[in-house]
Amino acid sequence: MIPTESEDCLFLNVYTPLTTGGNRAVIVFIHGGGYNSGFGDDDLYGSQYFMTEDVVVVTFNYRLGVLGFFSTGDRAAAGNWALKDCIVALRWVQDHIAAFGGDASNVTIYGESAGAAIIHLLLISPLTGGLFHRAIASSGSPFNSWAFQPNPLFYANRLAETLDLETTDTTDMVAALRLVPYRALIEQQEDISSTAHLLGTVDFGPVVEPPDAPGSIVLPRTPMELVKDGAYQAVPLLTGFNNLESVLYIALANFIPNLFDSFNAHPHYLVPRAWNISEGSPAANAISNAFAQFYWQGQTLGPELLEEFSWYLTDLMFAIGVVEMAELQSTRAPVYVYHFTYDGDLNLFKQQLGVSIPGAVHADEVFYLFDAKSLVSGPLAATSHARTVRQRMLRLWTNFAKYGNPTPVVDAVLQDILWPELDGGTINVVLNIDHDLMLGPNPIAFRYDLWQTLEHRYANRNTRH
Repeated sequence: MIPTESEDCLFLNVYTPLTTGGNRAVIVFIHGGGYNSGFGDDDLYGSQYFMTEDVVVVTFNYRLGVLGFFSTGDRAAAGNWALKDCIVALRWVQDHIAAFGGDASNVTIYGESAGAAIIHLLLISPLTGGLFHRAIASSGSPFNSWAFQPNPLFYANRLAETLDLETTDTTDMVAALRLVPYRALIEQQEDISSTAHLLGTVDFGPVVEPPDAPGSIVLPRTPMELVKDGAYQAVPLLTGFNNLESVLYIALANFIPNLFDSFNAHPHYLVPRAWNISEGSPAANAISNAFAQFYWQGQTLGPELLEEFSWYLTDLMFAIGVVEMAELQSTRAPVYVYHFTYDGDLNLFKQQLGVSIPGAVHADEVFYLFDAKSLVSGPLAATSHARTVRQRMLRLWTNFAKYGNPTPVVDAVLQDILWPELDGGTINVVLNIDHDLMLGPNPIAFRYDLWQTLEHRYANRNTRH
């Protein structure tokens, strides 16, 4: 049977322990996928392992790509439809989760990758007050290069031109696009494994909505403006990233023609687009030279420098934005930062790609929490240490959901570690999740300092999203 397809995809999955009643902490998970792919279904995000920790888990779908994020930058199509889907799901949780043994006054929102960026956008939206009480954001921030779309009209016009819709009037454009079959719209989206995605925003992502937008406005200003003004919910945050995040994308180099040659021929590719620096300018040359020297000592890029190149892209796409957001949030609320480096039997994406570099690629940590039935070929061996890592992560994540603290008491499962929150708005302590748990300093402190120095020296910060 061919499944029925519909833009009306806002369906929720609720997982609750078998015992009836209760007033359990609730975790609402928002999946990743670069804003244009993914789902919250049981095949990838089965949540039965969470049940051993006596919590309620909700997963759901939201509109993706052009259907979820198309915007003309004005009232004709204000955008952020996917974010509004997420808000509707959270309102449903408030209204109905008690029927599943959940406590509507103790809701943690949790997202990974694009889902993590959405978590932060929900934190700063004026529409979400009272809908959640804690947040977990894994490998994503609205400050990441891909996470926010500052020029939606450009991509709206490009889509219309590609479909031979001759109009510059945004109202007429939207009316014409509504008559186009949705598959024709989806086929025009930028592939998330493209060089363009590595370096900049996806075509259709979150935007600032115009002040005259019809209906409620999710994002009235840029994330940076809202955060710097303190216009966000000061709830406890657990956040972090993996040590080899970008290897997931670089390993797709077979689908990105001449990836390394492109960077060698165009040093300006190394300059973060969000910094708004003109190609060929002295500032651009200084930044590209600084990054090339710091990460791979100015050598010609090629497959032999895969690991070094991945550190740069990991910082560009994930780590720097995560650390920056964590520091800002920690000035007003408890924040806990982790660094996931474990390389074991449940690093499923890494295994599928055949990556040999030790460590964890993007999304590897997720499957130590969720049961990815569609990716696992058989049961995990009884002797696998991955079982121990899974138990530790489940305890950390659910402790945070219950208490706002991942280690509220000394616990042998967690190797008796007491994980402190950040102090003074700086990343002074990080929990490294590897074969064992270990507290230590910010593992990318030197890299973060370089990015901060270059941004403050050269970036056009007035237009930073």
